[in-house]
Amino acid sequence: MRYTLKKVVWEITWKCNAKCIHCGSDCISVEKDNQLTTAECLDIVADLKQLGTEVIFLSGGDPLLREDFGAIAAAIKSHGMKVAFISNALAINDDTIKVLKAINPVVFGISIDAADAYMHDYIRGHKGCFEHVIESIKKLQEAGIAPSIVTTVHKLNYSQLPKIRDLLLDLGVYYWQIQYADFIGRMPRESMITEGQFWEIAKFILDLKTNYAGKIDVTGSDVTGYMSDFARSIQGPWYGCQAGMQVLGIGSDGTVRGCLSQQLDRYIEGNVRERSLIDIWNDPNAFQYNRHFDCSMLTGYCKDCIYGSICKGGCVIAATNTGCRCNPYCLYKIEKEGFSDLLQARTKFEKEEIAELYNPIRELPPEFYEKYEP
Repeated sequence: MRYTLKKVVWEITWKCNAKCIHCGSDCISVEKDNQLTTAECLDIVADLKQLGTEVIFLSGGDPLLREDFGAIAAAIKSHGMKVAFISNALAINDDTIKVLKAINPVVFGISIDAADAYMHDYIRGHKGCFEHVIESIKKLQEAGIAPSIVTTVHKLNYSQLPKIRDLLLDLGVYYWQIQYADFIGRMPRESMITEGQFWEIAKFILDLKTNYAGKIDVTGSDVTGYMSDFARSIQGPWYGCQAGMQVLGIGSDGTVRGCLSQQLDRYIEGNVRERSLIDIWNDPNAFQYNRHFDCSMLTGYCKDCIYGSICKGGCVIAATNTGCRCNPYCLYKIEKEGFSDLLQARTKFEKEEIAELYNPIRELPPEFYEKYEP
């Protein structure tokens, strides 16, 4: 069976000018020595075109920190493919705006993790980040580029969602994606949202779709929901994880995975320096966890679920991180069985509890103790 590659997320650089507490790739301030060259990147673009790719998301690190990001993006467009960016916006200035305007990406994603500078800057590990992001949004809008905001939720910023909504409405931002942080890279398991918070986020998204239609277009990430009627009203139909089926992830060193969030070595399918991307994608033995899926792989609640053969246990990464192929963040599971335990049913955590979780990561600012709202 041949698989059609539709979307690629390409981490074109490891370098980042922030140090986010939830970074799945654990990016740092300098680039790896083995970063792909411009020539190698252009060869990859040509291979992606041959594979029929529709859209390529350039990410990092921060993709704007690569001096040749414009050349890579221009090559993607010259091959008739769409190009998109995922950025923290810290590298946006008049020069990068000119390049982006010429490229005209279909999506320019910017991360906003809180509606307050003290909280956003803390999460991002960069003083002044929030102020720069707000100014960058305005500059992009003036240049005719509509920013799409991405909010990654964990226990610290869960209660910020209504405030972020109001901020985006004030800024005239229309596109907003809400996703939850998983414990890969720097993200500790204890900071992940509970099942109760996941349920409330789904209700929040549905409220936005119902009561703010035309003002803001909000989506849950593709791992929000699964097979309940409630879920379909949030994200549309779910046909299982598409890593290695229609989606691909490429690392800055040429490592190929079905999804960049699949950080374990067993998910590495090869490297473009050793085999062409076309050969890796067309390898009948690649991406076995999805291409050769069988319901016997399912565990826990998913093992006996009537949607098991369609859903495949939800997000492979979230399931892997539980030690089985069964994602606990499932609206259908919550509807049928409730929350896993009393802790997972909680939605509010007092500042003392949050401080205990996050201070070991980095010291919380004094403003936290004045402004945090459970």
